[in-house]
Amino acid sequence: MLDLLSAFSEVLLPVVVVVTLGYLLRRSYPIDTRSLNRISLYALTPCLIFVTLLGTDVAGAEATRLSLQMAVVMAVTALCTLLAAIPFRLSGPQRSGFLLTTTFMNSGNYGLSVARFAFGEIGFQYAVVSFLTQALLAQTLAVYLASAGRAGRRAALGQVFRLPLIYAALTALGLRLLGVRLDESSGAVVAGLYHGIRLMADAAIPVLLLILGMQLTNQPPVAAHGPLATATIIRLVVSIPLAYAVGRAVGLSGLPLAVGTIQAAMPTAVNMIVLAVEFDAWPEFVSSGVVVTTLGSLVSLTALIAVLR
Repeated sequence: MLDLLSAFSEVLLPVVVVVTLGYLLRRSYPIDTRSLNRISLYALTPCLIFVTLLGTDVAGAEATRLSLQMAVVMAVTALCTLLAAIPFRLSGPQRSGFLLTTTFMNSGNYGLSVARFAFGEIGFQYAVVSFLTQALLAQTLAVYLASAGRAGRRAALGQVFRLPLIYAALTALGLRLLGVRLDESSGAVVAGLYHGIRLMADAAIPVLLLILGMQLTNQPPVAAHGPLATATIIRLVVSIPLAYAVGRAVGLSGLPLAVGTIQAAMPTAVNMIVLAVEFDAWPEFVSSGVVVTTLGSLVSLTALIAVLR
């Protein structure tokens, strides 16, 4: 019991405080969440990715295993979802919404925060690798699934190359390969530029959590209880042993395995609502899934963190 209380108070309670503040702000004032989303997507998150990858101590082999773990977990989850959808006799758009709810997890604004509070800076660096893999798939596979057979591949490819986080990651990796250091030894101008980018990166996590709380104010009542319960179980329960088994199979152990497993067990990604609305992929169900899995994750993640820490 003490382990559970410690896991919640030390890791999830700080997250809940900021998310709740975002929720209350959005309920009290007409805040434009779309503009905040764009600030996060096009400015804060790319800076966070750049700074983290540039200073990360994660070895290349470990990063490859973490990426492979996340990709395999998402692929197997999608397959399990398709099988679980058969008894519900869902239509094409409904099946797409079902897949969006189970397959794509909130490894960004929620997962990165939890990793930092639970495992410190090195755990956060491992989490960034998993997040990048999930983000790439969310901008490709998720678009394809949401569009349900329309011009999905072309749209997905265009989305990838419009995202600045891809270029932030490539730039950071390129500088690492070249051995370039962005500190006082590179000159006052370069150091000043880097400090400005780092300042933006430091603001990313709290802003991401505020946005998560604000987005939860717009969700409709829960619908389709049978499919929703199934989707919640897949996202919050089935994902845990699946991620752990895949992680062990690809050679992960210790802290990387713990972080990868927790990242894979996050609730449904909030940005799946945007895709569901855009492609009419059962948006009311996806919205309900975000709310239910986010609330349910307070229980599932508390237990998981208590076991893995």
